[in-house]
Amino acid sequence: MELREIAAFIQVAQLKSFSKAAKQLGYSQAAVKGVEYECIVDPVLDDYYIGDAMKLQQVLINILSNAIKFTNEGGKVTFSASQRKRSKSSAHLRFIVNDTGIGMSEEFISRIYEPFSQESTGATTMYGGTGLGLAISKSIVDMMDGRIAVRSIKGLGSEFTIDVKLGITEEEKLRHNQTKTNLNFSHLKTLVVDDDVAVCESAMATLKEMGIKAEWVDSGRKAIERVKELWQGKKYFDMILIDWKMPEMDGIETARRLRRIVGPEVTIIIMTAYDWISIEQEAKTAGVNLLMSKPMFKSSLISAFTKVLGQKEEEKIPEEKIDFEFNGRRILLVEDNALNTEIAKMLLEVKGFAVETAENGLRAMEMFSKSEQGHYDAILMDIRMPIMDGLAAAANIRNLSNEDAQDIPIIAMTANAFDDDVEKSKAAGMNAHLAKPIEPDRLYRTLYDFIYGGEE
Repeated sequence: MELREIAAFIQVAQLKSFSKAAKQLGYSQAAVKGVEYECIVDPVLDDYYIGDAMKLQQVLINILSNAIKFTNEGGKVTFSASQRKRSKSSAHLRFIVNDTGIGMSEEFISRIYEPFSQESTGATTMYGGTGLGLAISKSIVDMMDGRIAVRSIKGLGSEFTIDVKLGITEEEKLRHNQTKTNLNFSHLKTLVVDDDVAVCESAMATLKEMGIKAEWVDSGRKAIERVKELWQGKKYFDMILIDWKMPEMDGIETARRLRRIVGPEVTIIIMTAYDWISIEQEAKTAGVNLLMSKPMFKSSLISAFTKVLGQKEEEKIPEEKIDFEFNGRRILLVEDNALNTEIAKMLLEVKGFAVETAENGLRAMEMFSKSEQGHYDAILMDIRMPIMDGLAAAANIRNLSNEDAQDIPIIAMTANAFDDDVEKSKAAGMNAHLAKPIEPDRLYRTLYDFIYGGEE
């Protein structure tokens, strides 16, 4: 079926959503069974394509679920997405689901896509299932003018390959052109540290496309050796991307040791396919600047590099020196981490603030709702908190009947300060966004602008 023939009922397929769904589903299901799971997405892929999003996701999740279901404890399942070919209007994408499960016989493979087909080896009894999923998946892929193929060895595992042709959105065309013309990363040099060679090579291709000079190593030890070698010769990296989960030395320990060598000027990013909330505090202490989710997309890398460039340009512009004083001002500090609370409280009190604290968003909302008009001059709110997060709390505060509910400055704090996080905080009614670890001068400047700005 040609793209123009299905344009009437086409949807925009968001590859990031597919990847997140595949990652979350894979890790949750695999964890229950004790199966290792890996999700690899080529960063050169666009965020959006034209295609039937719902049906494509149905196919991928069905095959992925089957792979995990038929893989025993201690086995491994891998999901990968890559771009095989691209033109101005379309792209050929390939999705591969590989497992080390029970495998299938050649005789059964010949009829695998027949409805209600199940190999008679006791698998149905052991693992369940009706045998309809693959027949439906094959039908969907055929309708999308795609191809699905399977290779399997009994007792060793299976590999499903799904090839589809999707359209290129006008937004992606525009973004691609803008990236080429407006952004210049050619002066930046980057080191990628990951024990997965395929991830490193994929990152190299993307960074090269962005005009960035880059090299890679496959361990934390090699990264330290390479950085020491260059630093002795007065040669430097501007950015270091490090995978969290690595053998021998993990990403946080690698970052900690690298920070001792490179000092504060180099941006260090931890990449992880896991939930990074659990390592946020440890990463900050180790000197990590940003946390980035895997699989990596080109847009995420561009966002990170743009952020770094923006910060460095700001540093070049000398700000007006102000001896910030906030005597007589009161602030509500909302933070669930006790250490972070003490540090922030100290920074605020030293400049004259009277500080009241709340351990979660719900408590902050309760305290503000009971306060008199003008009691608080600002609210400093962490985004990630239990019971009620900062986004929900900010939105609820804006909807309260307090006379100053719409006007009080609410400033977000988070360790992940990419563009989408900033937009989410703004949508929730927050006025500004500060990246953790909090820089005192930036904190004071932001509070000064909002508290005293309207009085000038």
